[in-house]
Amino acid sequence: MANVISLNQARVGTKIMFRDAPQEIIEANHHKMGRGGAKLVTKLRNLLTQAVIDYTFAGDERLELADLGYRNAQYLYREAGEVFFMTNDDYETLSLPLPESRTKFLKEGESVDLLLWANRPIDIRQPAKATLKVTYTEPGFKGNTTSSVLKPATLETGAVINVPLFVNIGDNLVVNTETGQYAERA
Repeated sequence: MANVISLNQARVGTKIMFRDAPQEIIEANHHKMGRGGAKLVTKLRNLLTQAVIDYTFAGDERLELADLGYRNAQYLYREAGEVFFMTNDDYETLSLPLPESRTKFLKEGESVDLLLWANRPIDIRQPAKATLKVTYTEPGFKGNTTSSVLKPATLETGAVINVPLFVNIGDNLVVNTETGQYAERA
């Protein structure tokens, strides 16, 4: 019997089987109808294609949890839309077609968890926060210390994020990899 959950157990980050493919719930809103049953309005990200769809589940539906596993690997490089990893247990090199937005905060040699479905890598789970060096940003103005004003900064991985004015070239920053926002100076 497949592992199933009810709609009220579904949360953001839950990985389910839907339309014969593993999907990750990236938004979940529970709605209780007056006399009728509840419904779950979701945004699902297909873990095979990275496509995002909206779908509403009816109140009595059950969701099948996806049978997924993780394998520790090291990020090597990106080339022609493919991302290359080396597994830490047997040093096998694996490639994965991922959009640049999924790897823009990864440095070469950094450890990630490969998400496996049917013994095949389909996605990655990267650390929630990354410490990266600023390679370019405009200088801040002396005396302007308000934290609500932001400027763009290019990081060592090539990603561009908005940072407070006091951040300079060469500073190490902690970035939230899920939101892509500046968290703090390291």
